[in-house]
Amino acid sequence: MRPASLLLLAALSAAFGCRSTDRFNTSGEAAYCGDIVYAPAFTDGFLVDGEPPRLRMQLTLDLSQLHSSSEGTTLLGSLSSNDAETGLCSEQGHALFDGARVRAIPQVDHDTISSLTFGEGHDEDFFAYVDSTCLGTMLALVSLLRNGDVELRLFKPAALPASDASAKDRPGFALFSMKRNESGCGF
Repeated sequence: MRPASLLLLAALSAAFGCRSTDRFNTSGEAAYCGDIVYAPAFTDGFLVDGEPPRLRMQLTLDLSQLHSSSEGTTLLGSLSSNDAETGLCSEQGHALFDGARVRAIPQVDHDTISSLTFGEGHDEDFFAYVDSTCLGTMLALVSLLRNGDVELRLFKPAALPASDASAKDRPGFALFSMKRNESGCGF
């Protein structure tokens, strides 16, 4: 192949191919910080009934093994929340998440769901598991945006609840819009 052809091929790959996720990795105190996007449809099952929407998340990322085919557990970062005093797990003295490990789901890379796109401006979207301190394992959808921000969607599974069930016992969905802060999120 001629050098000009190789150069053109490299430029096209960069423009249309996969974008590197390295720029989203955090180290030291750096983290992605963000508040819950408040709307009743986006917060059910994540906020204590009658409490103001103060849920904030801190996400660290190490995406070096994002698409690894390793057999063991692949850790992609950690998740913490600021709700130890007022959240769903506060009765047990815990925040909803306290350094919870964000774990890759390698099986998803072998399914067509991994090729879904979630809108313009997304560099990469991936599914992961994350364990709450008191509510079990949740599904996370992490969206790495071209502008350098991150969106975090959390899905909290639960059995069909009674009509008077508290937020802790209801299934839930939450969306967080997160920005990088080199000095962490303050909790």
